Amino acid sequence: MNVNLRLSPERQAALERRAAAAGTDLSGYILKVVDENLSLDAEPTVPVARDQWRKRFEAWIAAHKPRNSHVDDSRESIYD
Repeated sequence: MNVNLRLSPERQAALERRAAAAGTDLSGYILKVVDENLSLDAEPTVPVARDQWRKRFEAWIAAHKPRNSHVDDSRESIYD
């Protein structure tokens, strides 16, 4: 599929700068942006009830092991 875009010179220049920074041409950069924002494999999002979301979130938390490391986050420690 081909798509024609009418961009202002400023937008075109901004896209070209970002493409260059990403190490690709303009077409490749635009495809990357589209892929990042549109996942063809993803299912459409469906609103989830609050209690169901909470259950899923708590299950996700439980799936991660706690780390037994101590971090000194006291105010005094940042001035050492």
